[in-house]
Amino acid sequence: MGVIVAARKFTLFHLSLIQVQQIDIEAFDGTREAWIRRALSESFSFDYRAGVVMHWVAMPKYDDDECIYGILEIKRPHEKHQPPHLGGAEIITEEWQGAYVIIDPTTHEDGQKVAVENDIVGKPGAILKGLIDAINTRVDKNYIIEFEPIFDSRTFWRFSKDHDNILKSITFDFVVPNMWGAKNGLEEDLKETGKQTGADRVKVNLRGKQGINTKSQKVKDGVAYTERGAGTIEARAPDGTLYSSKSKVKTSEVPKVEGDRATVRDYFKSVKNRILGREKSSRTSKSGDTDSELDNN
Repeated sequence: MGVIVAARKFTLFHLSLIQVQQIDIEAFDGTREAWIRRALSESFSFDYRAGVVMHWVAMPKYDDDECIYGILEIKRPHEKHQPPHLGGAEIITEEWQGAYVIIDPTTHEDGQKVAVENDIVGKPGAILKGLIDAINTRVDKNYIIEFEPIFDSRTFWRFSKDHDNILKSITFDFVVPNMWGAKNGLEEDLKETGKQTGADRVKVNLRGKQGINTKSQKVKDGVAYTERGAGTIEARAPDGTLYSSKSKVKTSEVPKVEGDRATVRDYFKSVKNRILGREKSSRTSKSGDTDSELDNN
């Protein structure tokens, strides 16, 4: 029988920072990366939901590391028993629980990426939303932050292939690009739409009486753009089967190492690329898919 090693699991997200049009006189004047670093450089608390306060606990920064490390913590009641010599009565105490968060705020092809530890103090997307909402309410902001889970496009192409690459409908919900230079007509169109209208998001719904051909370049560009965490995809097959990229989020996993804050931080630094899904250990939740390449051509 093999040795079972405990693991920490993370869900992966991408941040999009949108320039505020009407900037407050107190607004921070800096880059997207600088704003993320400023917003998360110190610990603070915020209302997570009714009656629950969550705390962002900033961990000390490395001078030679681009990543930000922190913990999202909440206080919860904990029911336990007294020891036998005290009669074993049930008592309730309070304990702190926290989920680790690793962020690469840098602006490159695989940057502005976030890994949130799974299901410790809440669903990763829910607790990240609480943190982002708190940052977006600051009066000194010069960017609004949006985020989307990162998904594996192979799950979409498998869904497409299972239905002969013809789908009844496909809906893309795009975040207007803010970080990369435009690579294709789609990104140029989205940037121009955002510039002319002020839109932060653009929803595109494709429908056709004869179905939508997923092998078209427009669909391929949409899937590739969305996979980077810049939107979501919903699709319906001719037989009514549904697909949602939100249920195919990418996760990562590393062996669990415990210790003081410095020990854990040093460990995360050594495995940050694995945590952020830059190594083959990353997987897609709820899909059961392997890491083999899918030919969608």
